[in-house]
Amino acid sequence: MVVIVSILSLQSILSLRNEVYSFVDFDDDDVIAGQFSGDIRGDAESPTSTSSNSNNTIFIYLQLTSDSRPNPGYSIFKTDTLHRFGSGRYNFQVHENADCGNSACNLLDPNQSFTDHHNLAPCIAVSKRPYCSPDLLRCSYPNCKTMITNDEFCSRNNYDIRGYYSANYPNQGYLPLGPRLDAWSAFQLLRQSPEFFIKPASTRKYAFSAIFSKSTNPGREYLATLLQRDNNTLPIYTAIADQFNQIYRNHGEGQLNPQTYMEVLLDSVFTLTPAGHNPECYRMYEAIEAGSIPVFVKGDLYITEQNMNHPCLEALHHWYDAPVLVLDAWDEIFPIVERLLGDLVALDEIQKKLGVWYDGFMRRVVREFEDFVIEPPVSTPE
Repeated sequence: MVVIVSILSLQSILSLRNEVYSFVDFDDDDVIAGQFSGDIRGDAESPTSTSSNSNNTIFIYLQLTSDSRPNPGYSIFKTDTLHRFGSGRYNFQVHENADCGNSACNLLDPNQSFTDHHNLAPCIAVSKRPYCSPDLLRCSYPNCKTMITNDEFCSRNNYDIRGYYSANYPNQGYLPLGPRLDAWSAFQLLRQSPEFFIKPASTRKYAFSAIFSKSTNPGREYLATLLQRDNNTLPIYTAIADQFNQIYRNHGEGQLNPQTYMEVLLDSVFTLTPAGHNPECYRMYEAIEAGSIPVFVKGDLYITEQNMNHPCLEALHHWYDAPVLVLDAWDEIFPIVERLLGDLVALDEIQKKLGVWYDGFMRRVVREFEDFVIEPPVSTPE
Protein backbone atom coordinates (compact mmCIF):
# COMPACT_ATOMS: atom_id res chain seq x y z
CA MET A 1 0.00 0.00 0.00
CA VAL A 2 1.29 3.45 -0.90
CA VAL A 3 -0.11 6.51 0.84
CA ILE A 4 0.76 9.97 -0.49
CA VAL A 5 -0.27 13.14 1.31
CA SER A 6 0.50 16.55 -0.15
CA ILE A 7 -1.24 19.55 1.36
CA LEU A 8 0.33 23.01 1.18
CA SER A 9 3.79 24.42 0.66
CA LEU A 10 5.70 25.39 3.79
CA GLN A 11 5.53 29.09 3.09
CA SER A 12 1.81 29.08 2.43
CA ILE A 13 0.98 26.99 5.47
CA LEU A 14 3.04 29.26 7.73
CA SER A 15 1.34 32.34 6.35
CA LEU A 16 -2.02 30.98 7.48
CA ARG A 17 -0.97 30.74 11.13
CA ASN A 18 -0.76 33.35 13.86
CA GLU A 19 1.08 31.26 16.48
CA VAL A 20 4.41 32.42 17.84
CA TYR A 21 6.94 29.64 17.19
CA SER A 22 9.81 28.96 19.56
CA PHE A 23 13.30 28.73 18.13
CA VAL A 24 15.80 25.93 18.45
CA ASP A 25 19.04 26.92 20.13
CA PHE A 26 21.42 25.82 17.40
CA ASP A 27 24.45 26.57 19.57
CA ASP A 28 23.60 23.80 22.02
CA ASP A 29 25.52 20.61 21.22
CA ASP A 30 23.57 18.55 23.73
CA VAL A 31 21.20 16.03 22.21
CA ILE A 32 17.75 16.75 23.60
CA ALA A 33 14.32 15.97 22.26
CA GLY A 34 13.48 17.96 19.20
CA GLN A 35 16.86 19.61 18.81
CA PHE A 36 19.70 18.97 16.45
CA SER A 37 22.82 17.14 17.51
CA GLY A 38 26.33 17.83 16.37
CA ASP A 39 28.56 20.83 15.73
CA ILE A 40 26.26 23.40 14.17
CA ARG A 41 27.79 26.62 15.38
CA GLY A 42 29.06 27.77 12.03
CA ASP A 43 32.79 27.44 12.66
CA ALA A 44 33.39 24.42 10.47
CA GLU A 45 34.88 24.71 7.03
CA SER A 46 34.26 22.43 4.11
CA PRO A 47 37.28 20.23 3.36
CA THR A 48 39.03 20.98 0.11
CA SER A 49 39.01 18.10 -2.33
CA THR A 50 42.41 16.87 -3.37
CA SER A 51 43.63 15.71 -6.73
CA SER A 52 46.58 13.58 -7.66
CA ASN A 53 48.43 12.56 -10.77
CA SER A 54 49.47 9.35 -9.08
CA ASN A 55 49.04 6.13 -11.01
CA ASN A 56 48.42 4.20 -7.78
CA THR A 57 45.25 2.16 -8.11
CA ILE A 58 43.13 0.18 -5.68
CA PHE A 59 41.58 -2.76 -7.53
CA ILE A 60 38.13 -3.87 -6.42
CA TYR A 61 36.83 -7.33 -7.37
CA LEU A 62 33.06 -7.67 -6.92
CA GLN A 63 31.80 -11.24 -6.80
CA LEU A 64 28.60 -11.78 -8.76
CA THR A 65 25.76 -13.96 -7.49
CA SER A 66 24.09 -16.61 -9.60
CA ASP A 67 20.67 -14.90 -9.61
CA SER A 68 22.10 -12.00 -11.71
CA ARG A 69 20.13 -9.42 -9.69
CA PRO A 70 21.96 -6.17 -8.98
CA ASN A 71 23.34 -6.12 -5.45
CA PRO A 72 22.59 -2.79 -3.75
CA GLY A 73 25.42 -3.54 -1.33
CA TYR A 74 27.86 -2.86 -4.17
CA SER A 75 26.45 0.62 -4.78
CA ILE A 76 29.35 2.50 -3.22
CA PHE A 77 31.67 0.91 -5.77
CA LYS A 78 29.37 1.62 -8.73
CA THR A 79 28.61 5.26 -7.99
CA ASP A 80 31.06 8.16 -7.85
CA THR A 81 31.21 8.08 -4.05
CA LEU A 82 34.77 6.78 -3.69
CA HIS A 83 35.99 9.15 -6.38
CA ARG A 84 34.29 12.19 -4.86
CA PHE A 85 35.36 11.57 -1.30
CA GLY A 86 38.66 9.80 -1.82
CA SER A 87 41.92 11.43 -0.76
CA GLY A 88 43.15 11.72 -4.35
CA ARG A 89 46.06 9.39 -3.65
CA TYR A 90 44.46 6.45 -5.42
CA ASN A 91 42.29 5.62 -8.37
CA PHE A 92 39.64 2.93 -7.98
CA GLN A 93 39.24 0.27 -10.65
CA VAL A 94 36.24 -2.04 -10.31
CA HIS A 95 35.96 -5.52 -11.82
CA GLU A 96 32.95 -7.83 -11.66
CA ASN A 97 33.86 -11.50 -11.39
CA ALA A 98 32.35 -14.83 -10.46
CA ASP A 99 35.59 -16.46 -9.41
CA CYS A 100 34.63 -17.47 -5.93
CA GLY A 101 32.07 -19.91 -7.31
CA ASN A 102 34.01 -21.25 -10.27
CA SER A 103 37.75 -21.09 -9.68
CA ALA A 104 39.99 -24.03 -8.91
CA CYS A 105 40.06 -22.78 -5.32
CA ASN A 106 36.90 -24.80 -4.78
CA LEU A 107 39.01 -27.93 -5.18
CA LEU A 108 41.94 -26.81 -3.07
CA ASP A 109 42.69 -26.71 0.60
CA PRO A 110 41.68 -23.26 1.92
CA ASN A 111 45.28 -22.69 3.03
CA GLN A 112 46.52 -23.03 -0.53
CA SER A 113 46.44 -20.25 -3.11
CA PHE A 114 45.25 -20.36 -6.67
CA THR A 115 45.24 -17.27 -8.83
CA ASP A 116 43.36 -17.52 -12.11
CA HIS A 117 43.87 -13.80 -12.79
CA HIS A 118 46.70 -11.46 -11.99
CA ASN A 119 45.20 -9.43 -9.17
CA LEU A 120 47.59 -6.82 -7.90
CA ALA A 121 47.80 -5.27 -4.48
CA PRO A 122 46.40 -3.05 -3.16
CA CYS A 123 43.05 -4.68 -3.81
CA ILE A 124 39.92 -6.00 -2.14
CA ALA A 125 37.73 -8.97 -3.00
CA VAL A 126 34.12 -8.17 -2.13
CA SER A 127 31.30 -10.63 -1.55
CA LYS A 128 27.62 -10.37 -0.75
CA ARG A 129 26.81 -12.27 2.43
CA PRO A 130 27.19 -15.26 2.51
CA TYR A 131 28.04 -15.97 -1.14
CA CYS A 132 31.83 -16.29 -0.89
CA SER A 133 33.60 -17.47 2.23
CA PRO A 134 36.64 -15.46 3.29
CA ASP A 135 38.84 -18.53 2.87
CA LEU A 136 37.68 -18.93 -0.71
CA LEU A 137 38.26 -15.26 -1.43
CA ARG A 138 41.74 -15.38 0.07
CA CYS A 139 42.54 -18.40 -2.03
CA SER A 140 41.32 -16.78 -5.24
CA TYR A 141 42.69 -13.34 -4.36
CA PRO A 142 45.79 -13.95 -2.23
CA ASN A 143 47.02 -10.37 -2.62
CA CYS A 144 43.74 -8.76 -1.57
CA LYS A 145 41.90 -7.81 1.58
CA THR A 146 38.41 -9.33 1.82
CA MET A 147 35.13 -7.47 2.35
CA ILE A 148 31.56 -8.51 3.08
CA THR A 149 28.45 -6.49 2.17
CA ASN A 150 24.75 -6.97 3.01
CA ASP A 151 25.62 -8.30 6.49
CA GLU A 152 22.97 -6.24 8.28
CA PHE A 153 23.15 -8.35 11.43
CA CYS A 154 26.97 -8.38 11.59
CA SER A 155 27.00 -12.18 11.75
CA ARG A 156 30.29 -12.58 9.85
CA ASN A 157 33.42 -11.34 11.56
CA ASN A 158 36.12 -13.15 9.59
CA TYR A 159 36.39 -10.71 6.68
CA ASP A 160 38.87 -7.85 6.71
CA ILE A 161 36.36 -5.09 5.88
CA ARG A 162 32.62 -4.80 6.37
CA GLY A 163 29.82 -2.69 4.97
CA TYR A 164 27.91 -2.32 8.28
CA TYR A 165 29.81 -0.98 11.26
CA SER A 166 29.96 -2.84 14.57
CA ALA A 167 31.93 -1.84 17.65
CA ASN A 168 32.15 -5.56 18.37
CA TYR A 169 34.71 -5.87 15.55
CA PRO A 170 37.09 -2.94 16.05
CA ASN A 171 39.84 -4.52 13.94
CA GLN A 172 37.72 -4.72 10.81
CA GLY A 173 37.79 -1.95 8.25
CA TYR A 174 34.53 -0.16 7.47
CA LEU A 175 32.98 1.44 4.42
CA PRO A 176 29.60 3.21 4.68
CA LEU A 177 26.66 2.36 2.44
CA GLY A 178 26.51 5.66 0.57
CA PRO A 179 23.62 6.32 -1.82
CA ARG A 180 22.01 3.31 -3.45
CA LEU A 181 22.86 2.89 -7.13
CA ASP A 182 19.34 3.31 -8.53
CA ALA A 183 18.70 6.47 -6.52
CA TRP A 184 22.13 7.88 -7.36
CA SER A 185 21.59 7.22 -11.09
CA ALA A 186 18.23 8.99 -10.99
CA PHE A 187 19.84 11.88 -9.11
CA GLN A 188 22.49 12.26 -11.81
CA LEU A 189 19.79 12.46 -14.49
CA LEU A 190 17.96 15.16 -12.54
CA ARG A 191 21.18 17.11 -12.14
CA GLN A 192 21.56 17.33 -15.92
CA SER A 193 18.63 19.74 -16.15
CA PRO A 194 19.74 23.38 -16.61
CA GLU A 195 17.16 24.37 -13.98
CA PHE A 196 18.49 21.94 -11.36
CA PHE A 197 19.68 23.24 -8.00
CA ILE A 198 19.55 22.11 -4.39
CA LYS A 199 16.65 24.03 -2.88
CA PRO A 200 17.10 25.76 0.48
CA ALA A 201 15.12 24.10 3.24
CA SER A 202 12.91 27.18 3.51
CA THR A 203 11.53 26.80 -0.02
CA ARG A 204 10.78 23.09 0.00
CA LYS A 205 7.30 21.70 -0.57
CA TYR A 206 7.18 18.97 2.07
CA ALA A 207 7.83 19.36 5.78
CA PHE A 208 9.08 15.79 5.73
CA SER A 209 8.97 12.64 3.66
CA ALA A 210 8.51 9.11 4.96
CA ILE A 211 9.34 6.42 2.41
CA PHE A 212 9.93 2.92 3.75
CA SER A 213 8.60 -0.62 4.04
CA LYS A 214 7.05 -1.81 7.28
CA SER A 215 8.31 -5.38 7.39
CA THR A 216 11.96 -4.91 8.34
CA ASN A 217 11.46 -3.51 11.86
CA PRO A 218 8.52 -3.43 14.31
CA GLY A 219 9.16 0.25 14.95
CA ARG A 220 8.33 1.01 11.34
CA GLU A 221 4.88 -0.56 11.73
CA TYR A 222 4.12 1.83 14.58
CA LEU A 223 5.49 4.81 12.67
CA ALA A 224 3.36 3.93 9.64
CA THR A 225 0.23 3.87 11.81
CA LEU A 226 1.19 7.21 13.34
CA LEU A 227 1.68 8.85 9.95
CA GLN A 228 -1.64 7.64 8.56
CA ARG A 229 -3.78 9.39 11.15
CA ASP A 230 -6.16 12.02 9.83
CA ASN A 231 -5.37 14.82 12.27
CA ASN A 232 -2.15 15.97 10.58
CA THR A 233 -2.02 19.42 8.98
CA LEU A 234 1.64 19.46 7.89
CA PRO A 235 2.56 19.09 4.21
CA ILE A 236 4.12 15.63 4.15
CA TYR A 237 4.81 12.92 1.60
CA THR A 238 4.52 9.28 2.61
CA ALA A 239 5.00 6.14 0.55
CA ILE A 240 4.78 3.11 2.81
CA ALA A 241 4.96 -0.45 1.51
CA ASP A 242 3.88 -3.48 3.51
CA GLN A 243 6.81 -5.64 2.49
CA PHE A 244 10.46 -5.01 1.70
CA ASN A 245 11.32 -6.09 -1.85
CA GLN A 246 14.74 -6.89 -3.25
CA ILE A 247 13.91 -4.81 -6.34
CA TYR A 248 12.49 -2.02 -4.32
CA ARG A 249 11.72 1.47 -5.65
CA ASN A 250 10.77 -0.04 -9.01
CA HIS A 251 7.39 0.27 -10.73
CA GLY A 252 5.03 -2.58 -9.99
CA GLU A 253 6.59 -3.41 -6.63
CA GLY A 254 4.52 -1.10 -4.45
CA GLN A 255 7.39 1.36 -4.30
CA LEU A 256 8.32 4.66 -5.88
CA ASN A 257 10.43 4.64 -8.99
CA PRO A 258 13.92 6.07 -8.33
CA GLN A 259 13.33 9.39 -10.08
CA THR A 260 10.15 10.17 -8.13
CA TYR A 261 11.88 9.09 -4.95
CA MET A 262 14.76 11.51 -5.48
CA GLU A 263 12.42 14.31 -6.54
CA VAL A 264 10.59 13.92 -3.23
CA LEU A 265 13.83 14.02 -1.21
CA LEU A 266 14.92 17.11 -3.12
CA ASP A 267 11.68 18.83 -2.04
CA SER A 268 11.60 17.66 1.61
CA VAL A 269 12.95 19.66 4.54
CA PHE A 270 13.29 16.48 6.61
CA THR A 271 13.48 12.79 5.73
CA LEU A 272 12.48 10.13 8.25
CA THR A 273 15.08 7.37 8.56
CA PRO A 274 13.60 4.64 10.78
CA ALA A 275 15.87 1.66 11.39
CA GLY A 276 15.31 -1.46 9.33
CA HIS A 277 17.26 -4.64 9.98
CA ASN A 278 20.14 -2.27 10.74
CA PRO A 279 19.99 1.39 11.82
CA GLU A 280 22.23 2.36 8.88
CA CYS A 281 20.27 2.69 5.65
CA TYR A 282 20.79 4.11 2.17
CA ARG A 283 18.13 6.75 2.78
CA MET A 284 20.36 8.58 5.25
CA TYR A 285 22.93 9.23 2.54
CA GLU A 286 20.42 9.87 -0.24
CA ALA A 287 18.61 12.44 1.89
CA ILE A 288 21.74 14.45 2.66
CA GLU A 289 22.89 14.30 -0.96
CA ALA A 290 19.50 15.83 -1.82
CA GLY A 291 19.78 18.50 0.87
CA SER A 292 17.18 16.93 3.16
CA ILE A 293 17.81 16.60 6.91
CA PRO A 294 17.53 13.03 8.27
CA VAL A 295 15.37 12.39 11.33
CA PHE A 296 16.25 9.67 13.85
CA VAL A 297 14.89 8.48 17.16
CA LYS A 298 17.36 8.04 20.01
CA GLY A 299 16.69 4.32 20.16
CA ASP A 300 18.03 3.92 16.62
CA LEU A 301 20.93 6.35 16.81
CA TYR A 302 22.40 5.57 20.23
CA ILE A 303 22.93 2.57 22.49
CA THR A 304 19.82 1.88 24.58
CA GLU A 305 18.55 -1.02 26.66
CA GLN A 306 16.49 -2.10 23.68
CA ASN A 307 19.36 -2.36 21.19
CA MET A 308 22.47 -2.94 23.32
CA ASN A 309 22.48 -6.62 22.32
CA HIS A 310 22.27 -5.96 18.59
CA PRO A 311 25.31 -7.63 16.97
CA CYS A 312 25.98 -4.40 15.06
CA LEU A 313 26.75 -2.54 18.27
CA GLU A 314 26.93 1.24 17.84
CA ALA A 315 25.95 0.84 14.19
CA LEU A 316 25.72 4.63 13.79
CA HIS A 317 28.80 5.43 15.85
CA HIS A 318 30.12 7.69 13.07
CA TRP A 319 26.89 9.75 13.14
CA TYR A 320 26.90 10.76 16.81
CA ASP A 321 28.09 14.29 16.01
CA ALA A 322 25.97 14.75 12.87
CA PRO A 323 23.66 17.83 12.82
CA VAL A 324 20.53 15.73 12.30
CA LEU A 325 17.16 15.88 14.04
CA VAL A 326 16.95 13.43 16.96
CA LEU A 327 13.61 12.64 18.63
CA ASP A 328 12.90 10.78 21.85
CA ALA A 329 10.11 8.93 20.04
CA TRP A 330 8.29 9.10 16.71
CA ASP A 331 5.23 10.50 18.49
CA GLU A 332 7.09 13.82 18.61
CA ILE A 333 7.49 14.14 14.85
CA PHE A 334 4.49 16.39 14.13
CA PRO A 335 4.71 18.91 17.01
CA ILE A 336 8.49 19.26 16.83
CA VAL A 337 8.70 19.62 13.05
CA GLU A 338 5.85 22.13 13.18
CA ARG A 339 7.76 24.14 15.77
CA LEU A 340 11.00 24.02 13.77
CA LEU A 341 9.23 25.32 10.68
CA GLY A 342 8.73 28.55 12.57
CA ASP A 343 12.35 29.51 11.90
CA LEU A 344 13.07 28.82 8.24
CA VAL A 345 16.29 30.84 8.34
CA ALA A 346 17.62 28.51 11.02
CA LEU A 347 16.60 25.49 8.93
CA ASP A 348 18.55 26.85 5.96
CA GLU A 349 21.57 27.22 8.22
CA ILE A 350 21.38 23.68 9.58
CA GLN A 351 20.97 22.38 6.03
CA LYS A 352 24.28 24.03 5.11
CA LYS A 353 26.02 22.75 8.23
CA LEU A 354 24.81 19.24 7.51
CA GLY A 355 26.35 19.38 4.05
CA VAL A 356 29.68 20.45 5.55
CA TRP A 357 29.52 17.68 8.16
CA TYR A 358 28.65 15.05 5.55
CA ASP A 359 31.51 16.08 3.29
CA GLY A 360 33.98 15.84 6.17
CA PHE A 361 32.55 12.55 7.43
CA MET A 362 32.66 10.85 4.04
CA ARG A 363 36.18 12.10 3.30
CA ARG A 364 37.38 10.81 6.65
CA VAL A 365 35.91 7.32 6.38
CA VAL A 366 36.94 6.85 2.74
CA ARG A 367 40.50 7.90 3.59
CA GLU A 368 40.50 5.46 6.51
CA PHE A 369 39.28 2.79 4.09
CA GLU A 370 42.12 3.60 1.69
CA ASP A 371 44.66 3.38 4.51
CA PHE A 372 43.24 0.06 5.67
CA VAL A 373 43.35 -1.46 2.17
CA ILE A 374 46.95 -0.47 1.48
CA GLU A 375 48.17 -1.55 4.90
CA PRO A 376 50.12 -4.81 4.45
CA PRO A 377 48.61 -7.85 6.15
CA VAL A 378 50.02 -8.83 9.50
CA SER A 379 52.28 -11.84 9.03
CA THR A 380 51.79 -14.81 11.30
CA PRO A 381 54.98 -16.15 12.95
CA GLU A 382 55.80 -19.69 11.93
